Amino acid sequence: MKIGIDIDDTITESSKVIKEFCYKYDKDYSDNNLLINSINDIMRGFLKDDIVKQFFNDHCVEICNTIELKDNVKEVIDKLRNEGNKIYLITARSDKFYGDARYHTSKYLENKNINYDVLSTGQTFKVEYCKQEGIDLMIDDAIDTVENMKENGINSLLFTSEINKDKETSVKRVNNWLEVYDIIHNMN
Repeated sequence: MKIGIDIDDTITESSKVIKEFCYKYDKDYSDNNLLINSINDIMRGFLKDDIVKQFFNDHCVEICNTIELKDNVKEVIDKLRNEGNKIYLITARSDKFYGDARYHTSKYLENKNINYDVLSTGQTFKVEYCKQEGIDLMIDDAIDTVENMKENGINSLLFTSEINKDKETSVKRVNNWLEVYDIIHNMN
């Protein structure tokens, strides 16, 4: 099986670190809590305001390198690969903010000992990439992404995150990587 996996807030604890950085640097960028009030937009990559764009551009690599992995993610990915599944890490991280998103992301993954088969950066609209690559299952924390997958006949799981925990979806929700493994194991 080809399994597509998002990175931020799916294999990592991105929201937590982005919040910390927004609170830490808010006063450096604005007088009206602009960064604090933009946390959800920053997490979704909706950087509409020039000040928010500047903040993210200044700190995105540092944020990326500070983020911790979710519990059990490394073990589950390793187990899935050992069982013959192909792991595609599919992220919206782009060169626009990261300079070289592929380089910085691959270095982070290497430092965290995350094994994978393919890393694809700059994938804002992931469904086309997943169709092209024949992805059988996509795991993401973005509701619009997983619902789009479902509408296009691609199995998907919504990984619960700080941003989506109170939102409704028609896609199966998972709360941790052990649940992900059980679902995939039962699919096979």
